[in-house]
Amino acid sequence: MNMMLEAMIDKAVREAKQAELGIIISEFTPPMTGAMAPTEKQINFFKELVMKKDMAEDHRVMYKKMLQTLSRTDISKVINVLVSLPWVPRPVNQIQVSLPPTVPQSINAGRYAVQRNGELEFYEVRKPTEGKWAGWVFLSKLSGDNALSVRDKAEREAVYALIGKDQIGALKLYGQKIGRCGHCRKTLTDAVSRDFGIGPVCRKQLGV
Repeated sequence: MNMMLEAMIDKAVREAKQAELGIIISEFTPPMTGAMAPTEKQINFFKELVMKKDMAEDHRVMYKKMLQTLSRTDISKVINVLVSLPWVPRPVNQIQVSLPPTVPQSINAGRYAVQRNGELEFYEVRKPTEGKWAGWVFLSKLSGDNALSVRDKAEREAVYALIGKDQIGALKLYGQKIGRCGHCRKTLTDAVSRDFGIGPVCRKQLGV
């Protein structure tokens, strides 16, 4: 930026500060006319930069007032200055954080089997106690080795309701059908545990 342009900007800043800066000029001053007048393209680009670049409001006021003094050559130099400034940051949309899914608090984390829509279906309830997901409840449908997250609220609530009717029964049914304890996921190796569907340690913990 040459000394003449610097002086022009400094003068405009002083004039803006001498005026009451609390009053924001909402409109640009009319551009210069005549042979040396800036082009319409230059004027539009200048206005866009003034409105969208990150700067102090008194400087924005100053640039709006300056338009009437800028020739085609001067406005080109000012545009180069404005281009170097950062853009006004875009407002960040607030992330809508949904609450943990509704679930009976009596349902423990574990794997369950329930009869639903005429079919035997297997589900996993996860309730993290640490990290950013602590306090949340997650429901997944088990299909082979895959756990597919149940995202539909109505479906989640229907499954929770089925498990809640007989939580121990659903836990036992999982173990009986899969051969692993739904509470700790360990393989059920003795005949009593396989028949009951829950291992001896977990039976003691669950009081069954």
